[in-house]
Amino acid sequence: MIISFNRMPANSAWGGGAHFVTNFSQFLEKAGHKVVFDLRENIDLIIMIDPRHNERGYSIQDIVAYKQMFHNTKILHRVNECDKRKNTNFMDKLILLSNRVADHTVFISEWLQRYFSEKGFSKDSDIIVNGCNVNHFYPSQNTKPNEKIRVVTHHWSDNWLKGFDIYTEIDKYLHNNDDFEFTYVGRYFKGYTPQKTKTIEPLYGKQLGDELRSHDIYVTASRWEPCGMHHIEGAASGLPVLFHNHGGGINETCTKHGEVFYSFSDFISKLNLIKNNYQSYRDRIDLQQLGSTLCDAKYYDVILKMMRKT
Repeated sequence: MIISFNRMPANSAWGGGAHFVTNFSQFLEKAGHKVVFDLRENIDLIIMIDPRHNERGYSIQDIVAYKQMFHNTKILHRVNECDKRKNTNFMDKLILLSNRVADHTVFISEWLQRYFSEKGFSKDSDIIVNGCNVNHFYPSQNTKPNEKIRVVTHHWSDNWLKGFDIYTEIDKYLHNNDDFEFTYVGRYFKGYTPQKTKTIEPLYGKQLGDELRSHDIYVTASRWEPCGMHHIEGAASGLPVLFHNHGGGINETCTKHGEVFYSFSDFISKLNLIKNNYQSYRDRIDLQQLGSTLCDAKYYDVILKMMRKT
């Protein structure tokens, strides 16, 4: 088959959607398919990652025009966004409109599927949770935590809803306490200069995995994530996860190997709980469930079923 993604892959620090394209396009090529990132003639399947137009790919308008010329081309819509995630007011409507041309839909979490069902989505769909590249993200052979617990998070986006209320609270706490260290990898919220947080520019691939593996516990205070990739990469690197109760799709993945927190004071309490029972949380991490191989295989199964339908 000729399969086109409407977004380019990423071989640098970028968002989770781009890394899905990177991993899954390689999977498809190994399976013998031709993968492209444009709209040439006789494409068998278009995988729509984002309906908007930007410099990294073509839009739903381009897909609609293409379908008018090539009626047999199938469209798989991977829904990985919503307005609640970034406090916008246009994304939900665009996704629901764009989905009208899709032959099948995949949501990246149960939370996101429920979210759009409440807004009127009623077509058949699948749920496939994100997976990361386990060649880059894997546990350290040293299973003992550092003498002073090292906590880490990483985000490509610097949107406030990524959890900066909690991250700034952590920085303030560390002015008067030294019971743990905190590292932030990625783009920090503009206008804030943390004093006690170690900040590192965005990292990618094994370099990011190496940095995560040097820590003990992962924290994500991100709100209403459709699914997210950061907490998956953290857990795959062997770190138990602290996650916010309003994490959206994040919570589905982290419950088994982490603790939910409801406020900053609760974060401190749950951090100590994990610290005092560290090995038991680490032992609960299911590395197979976190890898992109399982995720890619599920998407491939959906595609094969789609292509068998007339």
